[in-house]
Amino acid sequence: MTQFDEADLTRLELLLTPLSQAGTTMRPDEVQGFFCALVCGPDRLDIDTWLPEVLGDAPAFDNADNEAEVRALLQKFYDATAESMADGDLPELVLYEEEGGDEADFRPWCNAFMYALDVVPTDWFEAADDEGFEDLLMPVMALGGMFDGENGEAALLQFGETELNGFKSEFEDALLAVYGYWRAKEQAPVTLRREGDKVGRNDPCPCGSGKKYKACHGRN
Repeated sequence: MTQFDEADLTRLELLLTPLSQAGTTMRPDEVQGFFCALVCGPDRLDIDTWLPEVLGDAPAFDNADNEAEVRALLQKFYDATAESMADGDLPELVLYEEEGGDEADFRPWCNAFMYALDVVPTDWFEAADDEGFEDLLMPVMALGGMFDGENGEAALLQFGETELNGFKSEFEDALLAVYGYWRAKEQAPVTLRREGDKVGRNDPCPCGSGKKYKACHGRN
């Protein structure tokens, strides 16, 4: 089992924070949200695909050793997230406090989760083809501000403090439900459809033997 411990997180924070302040590099809380979405869904992306999304337009690293260390720490973070969820558990959530407050700030984490849906090849909502699927994501979307109005427009949905607190309490179960949804969909039986005309038992066998189907490949 891959262990991504407090020391790893502290080191990753030290390496990523200057980059996130200078550009669009993700903070560790955003990285975790992004990784959780990648792990939950039906696609599996390798590090060379997701690393540029995490680093964004980061300036060059001070040295090659720091770059290699960031890469190794991020891979460890991803592996630990994937293994934890495969065991039916969430890793301990990385949530920072809201600016000017002492409450956990879910918005960056959730925004990064939803951003991952734009990165993966599969359109989750189209592939799910299930009205109930969006309900599973409601805590993530609501806490991420997905329904807020843009450019002065009215919000699509508004939630009171009680509702938002409810979403926070449901948050971890919702993430595991999304993970379980895609695993169940992967394991769902596939209906095989016969192509071409049906062969009758007294018809010539399609194999070309000259025998009737019932006396050849239709015997069993």
